[in-house]
Amino acid sequence: MLTPEFVVSQDDKFVFIKVKVSTVRFSASGLEMAVDGTVFVFYLSPYYLRLTFPDEIVDDERATAKYCSKEECIDIQLPKLREGTFFEDLDVPTKLLARRGDLVGAHALSKRDQGLKKPLIEEIGFGNENLEKDDLQAISAAGDSFNWEIEQNVKGQCDGLLSMKYGFEDLYDTSVSVSVSNGNDINELDDPERTAPNDRVRERLGKEDLKFDPEYYVSEYMIKRYATAEDLIINGIEEVMKFTPAVVKDYLKWYKNTDDRSCVMPVVFTEKEQEQMQKYIPRKEYLVSDPKRLYVTVLCLLFAYIFEEMETGGVHNTESAWSIGKLTPQICFLDQQLVLEDTTGGPSLIRAAIITGIRRSLSYPLHRNYDLSTKAWTFVYYVLRGGKRLVTRCLLDIHEIFRFHDVYYVYNRILLDDLCSWFISQGSENVTRSLALELKKELDQISKDEIEFNCISGVNDDTGELTTENMTIREMEILAEKQFQESEATS
Repeated sequence: MLTPEFVVSQDDKFVFIKVKVSTVRFSASGLEMAVDGTVFVFYLSPYYLRLTFPDEIVDDERATAKYCSKEECIDIQLPKLREGTFFEDLDVPTKLLARRGDLVGAHALSKRDQGLKKPLIEEIGFGNENLEKDDLQAISAAGDSFNWEIEQNVKGQCDGLLSMKYGFEDLYDTSVSVSVSNGNDINELDDPERTAPNDRVRERLGKEDLKFDPEYYVSEYMIKRYATAEDLIINGIEEVMKFTPAVVKDYLKWYKNTDDRSCVMPVVFTEKEQEQMQKYIPRKEYLVSDPKRLYVTVLCLLFAYIFEEMETGGVHNTESAWSIGKLTPQICFLDQQLVLEDTTGGPSLIRAAIITGIRRSLSYPLHRNYDLSTKAWTFVYYVLRGGKRLVTRCLLDIHEIFRFHDVYYVYNRILLDDLCSWFISQGSENVTRSLALELKKELDQISKDEIEFNCISGVNDDTGELTTENMTIREMEILAEKQFQESEATS
């Protein structure tokens, strides 16, 4: 059976479904339709379509199905049980197509559990999913209810293959090593198939220290601060700093003109986005063990995406997947934790994500500037404030960037396919908005004194090993300023 392309719309009384059946001759006798509460089933060999709506529809004398030969589609009209009811997310095919019984989780379910059909994420502390009438105070209260602090649980080292899985909810293995043999240079793990989660964090932190070039950073800092207008044009940092990604522009324009700034931004998905959700995003439900880490993965992806947009002026290129992958620890190091599990008194998960994003953005891209990194995080805040649908638009764009790459598509397979599907169908508007407020709170408190690296300072004469010195970027800037002033005084 084939799932046909379709478009759904509505008015106060009806739901309208346009089902494309190209190359198939319409036969009234071969068409079957059934309505059962919120579920609509369409069958016309070889096509089968099953849609689940947010409210009930009925099959009575007002229901119709007409074949339009010019457009090669069947126009279906279904009455709403309650006239005037607004059906949300009719332009989100992934949500309409999701089957309630397809549970995909991080751990195998028992046969008894497989028979249960229940919500896969139970978010405690949120009773209102419609934020259109909520103000910022209500959103803030919701954010307080969702605890973003890291749960400090000391775990022993697990044996067996399960402990070495990775990707979405640790469901995958072997895929990354195969892609590495085909030229995957986003991956930075020495042995991705056998590195435990805690060791991924340690390896990432160590390699970030080695990758960071203090002279490069200081040079970029001094150019931004003291260079002539001509040098700034050559460097390009001013142009990058002035650029605002399209999704952020859309949000700021809406925010300026709306009367109710506490509601979510209305986003209508384009035909291309709807087609992408139908064809390339899985239709599943997920049994999620820790939704906090999935939301933080979305957070890290948004930072990488926005930073790449600023670097390229909003025009994706052949290096876009590499840039996004290198700035996202959940991709390049398969690191879903961000902090060591046996660490006590550490930062919140969001603060750890901000610091990690800044550290990586000062080590890999062409422009390595602290103000650029924090501005990118501010733009991420705007996207999150725009609401779940605006975030979904960014995730879909990221998914497309990786889908078209002949090597990096592996990250769609192990992470982005499932993450997009989960966020579209089961992500919470409430948690998304609270994540924005928590991000803003943490970002306002971040300073250059918290961004530190173990920089190579020399070689031990006795052992021949490299020696390192821990320095913050503020300390590096102070030393650079001092040397600059001394050189100016002697010149």
